[in-house]
Amino acid sequence: MIGMGTFTLSRTRFHSAPIQLPELDYNAFCQCTNERSGNYYDFIPRHSSRLAVSIGDLPAAVDAPSITIPCLEALVRGLTAGNRGDLAGLARELNGTLYLLGPEHLCAPWFYALVDPVRHELQYVNAGHEPPFLIRKDGAAIHRLERTGAALGLSARASHRQETTAIEPGDVLVIFSEGLATTLSDAGVLDIVLENPHAGMAELTRRIFDAADRSAMHSCLDEDRTVAAIRVVGACRQPVLEDRAEEGLMVCAA
Repeated sequence: MIGMGTFTLSRTRFHSAPIQLPELDYNAFCQCTNERSGNYYDFIPRHSSRLAVSIGDLPAAVDAPSITIPCLEALVRGLTAGNRGDLAGLARELNGTLYLLGPEHLCAPWFYALVDPVRHELQYVNAGHEPPFLIRKDGAAIHRLERTGAALGLSARASHRQETTAIEPGDVLVIFSEGLATTLSDAGVLDIVLENPHAGMAELTRRIFDAADRSAMHSCLDEDRTVAAIRVVGACRQPVLEDRAEEGLMVCAA
């Protein structure tokens, strides 16, 4: 269904169903073996039909049991609720918290983006994460959203640059973890996207994940794997009321 995220094998938990955003089609798959660490993703509806997506990898933190996937999700959602487009500031606050609470030498790759179909704008920070693909409509151009700072938790003084690029109806953002890139390869992910230009995001993420599963079986690799995809379906004509969108920011404690 266009606008409704499909949450498969994810640790993200909601008190209520995600808000439908008719301007966006989005979906994700996440497969991992540990409920407290590893890969995770989260879609966070914002006001004016914007959508935030957070995806990352939290290494096992045996010396800091408070730093878990549910904890990280709650931190990101809390920071998102009070943020007004300063993604670099959001990354700075999250990094500082993980540095203080996490174990020594914590290294947590993380990607966060805000998709705005009203302003045709994509803002993002990439903290040491596998660079996502931004594929223009019909494969007209392909961009890698390269790293804009180090992985989270490495240094209290780390800074993360915020980048902004245009995003138009028909463009597709595909974000995937290092584990998925290891089993399938970046080129394999891109090939599937280009071979399925009219697929919905539920079908596209399933095809990518199925291909990664087949590759993992052949190579005997046991990696956490995550893929998320967002397509801009159309420009927003009537913004969603902010108080309705903020209902989706509630997180259920693990």
